[in-house]
Amino acid sequence: MKYLKKSSVIAAVILLSILFSQQLYAHMIVAQHGTLNVVDDGVFMVLSLPVSAFEGIDDDKDGKLSSKEFTEHRPAIIKSIHNNIVLKEENGKVALQGMMLSPVTSHHSPKSPASQLMVMGRYTIIEPNNELEFEVTLFGKETVEKTLIITATRKESDSKQKIELSKNKSTVILFE
Repeated sequence: MKYLKKSSVIAAVILLSILFSQQLYAHMIVAQHGTLNVVDDGVFMVLSLPVSAFEGIDDDKDGKLSSKEFTEHRPAIIKSIHNNIVLKEENGKVALQGMMLSPVTSHHSPKSPASQLMVMGRYTIIEPNNELEFEVTLFGKETVEKTLIITATRKESDSKQKIELSKNKSTVILFE
């Protein structure tokens, strides 16, 4: 049974990879918002983050991310996400797996530079009922980019939590 769950997750990640190529042509999530869904032994994350939250990736200083900048700075973006978006449980930091990144562009002009970056991935946790701590330290420069609203849900207990993170409050215990 456990093998079926893992194979289902792998199939879902592959399907998402196929469906969401390097560019997203419509907003899947509102800018400065995100979701955390705790299901069995996984925490599935989707965040929309501002490009201005990342250092050294906006080469032309226009506040947006071109496809060239995205391609060139992708390794630095990934490193920054791993360092600045952290889920912890009793045993310490949990690794983000299956990360997918995509500049968020309009379907009207899919080639234009993006001001938001979609981040998706999965954390594998040891015990779903353990205390989980979530931390984000990536915030943008504009006033509207200085907060991140996240909706967290836990399927098993049908719990829902709305979280607002900022530089002053970058960490939260989920489902306290």
